[in-house]
Amino acid sequence: MRKTKIIATIGPTSRTRDTLDQLIAAGMDCARLNFSHGSHEDHGDVVSLVRELSQKHGRPVAILQDLSGIKMRLGEIDGLLQLNRDDEVTFVPETYTGQSDVIPFPQPRVISSLRTGHQIFVADGSVRLEVMETDGEKIRAKVLDGGTLSSFKGVNLPGVAIDLPVLTDKDKIDLEFGVQQQVDWVAVSFVRTVQDIRDAREYLGRIGSKAMLMAKLERSEAIENIDAILRETDGVMVARGDLGVEIPMERVPIVQKEIVKQASDLARISVIATQMLSSMVISPTPTRAEVSDISNAVLDSCDAILLSEETAVGEYPVDAVKVAVRAINEAESIYPYHRELESRDRTQAIASSAARLARSLHAKPIVVTSTGRAALEVSRFRPDADIIVFSHDPAVLRRLAMGWGLNPVGTLPPERDVATLVRSLVEASMANHLISESDVVTIVHGFLPGVSGTTNTIQVLDIREYLASTGSLSEAVATPTASSPSGS
Repeated sequence: MRKTKIIATIGPTSRTRDTLDQLIAAGMDCARLNFSHGSHEDHGDVVSLVRELSQKHGRPVAILQDLSGIKMRLGEIDGLLQLNRDDEVTFVPETYTGQSDVIPFPQPRVISSLRTGHQIFVADGSVRLEVMETDGEKIRAKVLDGGTLSSFKGVNLPGVAIDLPVLTDKDKIDLEFGVQQQVDWVAVSFVRTVQDIRDAREYLGRIGSKAMLMAKLERSEAIENIDAILRETDGVMVARGDLGVEIPMERVPIVQKEIVKQASDLARISVIATQMLSSMVISPTPTRAEVSDISNAVLDSCDAILLSEETAVGEYPVDAVKVAVRAINEAESIYPYHRELESRDRTQAIASSAARLARSLHAKPIVVTSTGRAALEVSRFRPDADIIVFSHDPAVLRRLAMGWGLNPVGTLPPERDVATLVRSLVEASMANHLISESDVVTIVHGFLPGVSGTTNTIQVLDIREYLASTGSLSEAVATPTASSPSGS
């Protein structure tokens, strides 16, 4: 089974039933819905189709709601605006000006935060300006690197403290919609400090969301505060496009490696995003550098890679997923499995022992988890065997579809009788062809199945001996909801 997961952004070229069906068959583990684009109706239709088609394919597929966040963009510009080196222009907090030397930037609070000497990057940094003077209401700037601007291009302001709440009014409306749709993950944009994560989590709890929280790392402040952010979030997304403007681009690969390692050490999901296969927006084949990029992300030990325009607006969305699958599989053939890590609490100690037993006995790990934490802790040790996961809650299985090496198989009712629980696990795993009579399995569960934080038990079973001692198997007690992911 493929260990590193694939997130595909769903957009105009991929939201049809047929294309979504092909994406799941090809190996998509999570559908990302970008709330900077599309209507609630569009996104709701995708959620419904993904849920239906994931049942058809027999495996859970997660839904990631990616919030718009604080979007610093230009206003409307007539046609294309060419800026040359040493040109001087004015930025004003308007949506439209109709003047070539007066650029609309409808962010009055951001404009008031700028000071002389601050630099302004537009269109992913292709145009760079420096603030010459400001009166707090408008800015006069000089062009350092020229280029062409058009309406609504993104703006980055490295090193400028932006005093705006992490969740916008639009985000809050979108989150309420996400609760209705029971999305599995929420990605929060423009994260700067740990307080942004706390505020987002508090709001999610207030509106009844059970989604896991992902911090998008787009700002230099987030990198400076990464230790605290990682302790509070469930996952991080290294958004290399914006990050490559916020910090020197040559630092991005190193920062990527450091963040992935830190996230893995804490059992947090890590996602590498931006330009993974960008040439496949218009080409049926990727560049060799893009394939190498995926391989390096895999060998860095990330949990998932994210495809953006490639699957949202590209001409070859299904092919892009297939290419990613092949690149991941090849990289994982030389993957450095089995990590040695310290344990900080009981659950981590149990997971560590289970991973070591699985390695020494060549066993297949089976995890019963209530919230997902026990499964993620076993994943943290990166065993080479697939991690077979059961839960009483199908929503937990969907969330875990993004976790490295996790194979969310099925639901089963909370069962306090250990013998009955083990029998259910063995029957369901065999019914899904995940284990056979010749296997040894390592089972991780708690003394109160269905109750979070009670993981305290490891059992090692030789399946042939177990079957001999219990007699022939009856029909599975557990209800299988998934099998090995396609494209693995």
